[in-house]
Amino acid sequence: MTSTVSAFLDDISTRDGLNAARGHIGRLGEERAYPALVALAAELEARQASTPAEGRKRLHALSDHLEEVLAKAGDVDSALALLEVARQPRDARYQGRLFAARREQELAALLATHRPVTSFVELLSSRQGPEDLLELFACGVHEFVLRGADLSSAPGVLALQAELARRGHPLAALPLQRRRWESSFGRLMGTEEIDAYDTLGERLSSASHEDEEDEYTTPDIRLATQDEPVPAALAAVLVSEDGEGPHDAIEQRVLKLRPALPKAPSDTMTSLLIDLGLPLMKDAAFVVCERDKLSRVADFFFSRVASRARGWLGAAYGRLALWRTLEALGGIEVSWAGDAPEKRWNACTWYQFKGSWQGERPDILGVVCLRPGGTSLALVAVRERASFW
Repeated sequence: MTSTVSAFLDDISTRDGLNAARGHIGRLGEERAYPALVALAAELEARQASTPAEGRKRLHALSDHLEEVLAKAGDVDSALALLEVARQPRDARYQGRLFAARREQELAALLATHRPVTSFVELLSSRQGPEDLLELFACGVHEFVLRGADLSSAPGVLALQAELARRGHPLAALPLQRRRWESSFGRLMGTEEIDAYDTLGERLSSASHEDEEDEYTTPDIRLATQDEPVPAALAAVLVSEDGEGPHDAIEQRVLKLRPALPKAPSDTMTSLLIDLGLPLMKDAAFVVCERDKLSRVADFFFSRVASRARGWLGAAYGRLALWRTLEALGGIEVSWAGDAPEKRWNACTWYQFKGSWQGERPDILGVVCLRPGGTSLALVAVRERASFW
């Protein structure tokens, strides 16, 4: 096998040679030659050390293609072969800042994209001990949940969650079924069609007051604000623990309000945002703020971490970061197992806002959560950067 593998890998320095190698991998998949593909994956990685830097990307491209071929094959043996490949380490120069755990996250997304949830649940029984591919399956659970699967009664998944909880794994806290306000996340992950009218800028530029029917007119009063400590997780959905995210382009504030502003109308919140003089929005020519729904606030955040291109946090950890940010915005610390978070979040009044300038300066997009009773609010804003988002 090794000599055959070496023969067709020797010629990948050209485009034609690379395409021929991809075709060879595809044919092996069609022939269900899965042991050969597992061996080929190992050979590709073995060649990394002796391959010049400019050629390593081609090896990595072939490794990616091989994993995709196995994921798409559809039968049990191909799935088991993909798990064998997952147990083989990828070259450290490939992993870089992504590290090994991120590779398992990406393989989980690959499985969820091309396999039914029943196949994934069956694969749980093929783990080779408590440490084996733990991250892949932990992330895979939420890849499928966010695609609409209800895993709250699947025995293998419940056993996995119990194991994750014993280990203090952060994903163990997330529910095993999608909440109603998470129902559009499949679109944001690229598994469903995306509505043309679905961006914050578009909604705010032609916003209506359909969600403000219950608003009252705020009396002409002088509003006093007092800064409160900012929870550590307020921008969790925008800044990851491993250093990714636009640190220098984030605004976070928690304010006490006197007097209270229960269900403040959008005009009042717009004036407050202007008066706050947020550094990110200094001298903004236009500030637009509109009432919004929890589901669309969640879409705004989730789209930035688990986009069609998988995003920079990925679906599972993107969901975790979103829940942490919503928890901090709502001013709660509760168990996520029941419906307590939703009750609190539904009692909050949500707004999205946009600050913009004439010219090339990037827009500022943000969320305000007016907490129940209107005695305090939390906000988080980010500078829109095409290079990051």
